[in-house]
Amino acid sequence: MVEGPTAKAYAFRISEEFKDEVITNISVKSTKRVFIPLTNLLGKGFLKADSLGKNIILFFDDAAIRIHLMMFGTIHIYNLDEKLLKPESLVRLLINGGRKKLVAYNAPIVEIDEADEILKRLKAELGPDPLSSDWDREKALENILKFKEERIGIVLLNQSVIAGIGNILKNEILFRAGINPERKVQSLANTEIIRIIKACESLSKEFLRLKIEKGKIKPLLFVYNRYRGSCKICGGKLKFYMQEPIHRKTFVCLNCQK
Repeated sequence: MVEGPTAKAYAFRISEEFKDEVITNISVKSTKRVFIPLTNLLGKGFLKADSLGKNIILFFDDAAIRIHLMMFGTIHIYNLDEKLLKPESLVRLLINGGRKKLVAYNAPIVEIDEADEILKRLKAELGPDPLSSDWDREKALENILKFKEERIGIVLLNQSVIAGIGNILKNEILFRAGINPERKVQSLANTEIIRIIKACESLSKEFLRLKIEKGKIKPLLFVYNRYRGSCKICGGKLKFYMQEPIHRKTFVCLNCQK
């Protein structure tokens, strides 16, 4: 699953590699999320790419394309005459410019509309994004407190609470904050929730830095996917289980996460 920092790293790369392109042709596998005629995009210049939560947004003058890669989607940019590296059956979006072409493979969501409409919908659906210029810690706290009866490990994956937090970040955030994922929100002191929120911000930024500089995030992973690992703080054995009912991999140190 693409998490917020991966989406942001994609946006930075697309902004650099696809800059100054003008759309000469565009095709989409499914048109159920296409709200303006595709012909309206012809001749429009690429302005930039950005992200909001796990969504990648391509801006073309007054229009925009939202891409959500979910678990298996990828985006590649080729020279215009270059052969695709993956089968055409996997192509969900193809944009030809003057020199390059952008291809989204296996992307479950490709939405095309006026830029203002896409942004309005996303901002109504999503919580604050730790990697956004309008990141709001107070709003994040308010959103978490709406789910008093829910466990914090589940709440953090709710994109309406904090946008861009996926299962990798959830595990690492709660470990850094010293909070057990099974605790209900109502059991948490505000100081503990604030610790979680600060970890959301710092780890999202570190995740992004590693993605951009190294392409891998292994130095970030203190608990995630360490099935036989020991705690970096106390040396105790990490516990692995699937948190239900969301059935997501969860790693915890029972000594350090209370």
